[in-house]
Amino acid sequence: MKFKFSLEKVLRHRSILVDLAKKDFLEAQVVLNGEQAKLQSMIELKAASLEQRAQEVQTKNTWTQSVEQINQFLTGQDLRISQQNQRLLGLEKLVEARREILRQALIEVKIIEKLKEKKKTEFLLEVDKKEQAEMDELSVLRFSRIENPLKGSHEDGI
Repeated sequence: MKFKFSLEKVLRHRSILVDLAKKDFLEAQVVLNGEQAKLQSMIELKAASLEQRAQEVQTKNTWTQSVEQINQFLTGQDLRISQQNQRLLGLEKLVEARREILRQALIEVKIIEKLKEKKKTEFLLEVDKKEQAEMDELSVLRFSRIENPLKGSHEDGI
């Protein structure tokens, strides 16, 4: 006899859902990492602009116009950084939601896998019981064959 799990299609379906959830989670994680890299480059550009402004003030006498341009850039960069932080918050929430979906899908697969293992163990125990019963029956039949010829010879008076 071969073990057949009645919920095998459900297990396969849930495994597919886990794979899809992993894919979605990883895609969201990649997008989040890319946006974090953008934020970091914005912060580095702002730091470089601050350094450039300090250099302009120290080295040139006519620094007012160039410093004004740098100040305008820094104001705009602060706004972009703020918007990027908001975007990152949204992406972090999305990644966390996808992580939760993946976690739930994994739990559902584990439940079905545990049920499958339990059913398989029960099946194997039942098969062992049947085999043992058959072995016992064969032993009894063999023993009775050995006993019957002896009893028959005594009963017939031979």
